[in-house]
Amino acid sequence: MILDIVRPILERVFGAFSDRRKVRFTVHRGFFISGGKECFFLNLSNLSRNREIEITHVYLECGEQIQALHRDRLLPKRLRPDESWETWVEVERVPSSLQGTAYTLGRARLSSGKILKSVENKNVPSAGTIPGGPISSN
Repeated sequence: MILDIVRPILERVFGAFSDRRKVRFTVHRGFFISGGKECFFLNLSNLSRNREIEITHVYLECGEQIQALHRDRLLPKRLRPDESWETWVEVERVPSSLQGTAYTLGRARLSSGKILKSVENKNVPSAGTIPGGPISSN
């Protein structure tokens, strides 16, 4: 009897939490193998169970916004659950006084208007691919 009353409440509460939007946003520093250009790589992963997210802007907040705009990483970008996507900002574009803290200066705006702040990705493999598709050689 009590279980019949409590069960719908628990199902509603659990449903609200399981349908929450959850996004991981990390930044790490690395090099492109071809060309050797050093960049800050900004990675977004949709960790939501059932919800897609749409990213409208990605930038480093360095007093002024240093936009991560590339023809190979067009925005807006929609991510399905468990999908990741990555873009970059060349280190040379970031003031030298901010390069040590650039890992926490990443910002991503979602279509909901929410602004995400990045954290440093300290667990990066020594080599790999960039999620989001091929990159032009130009």
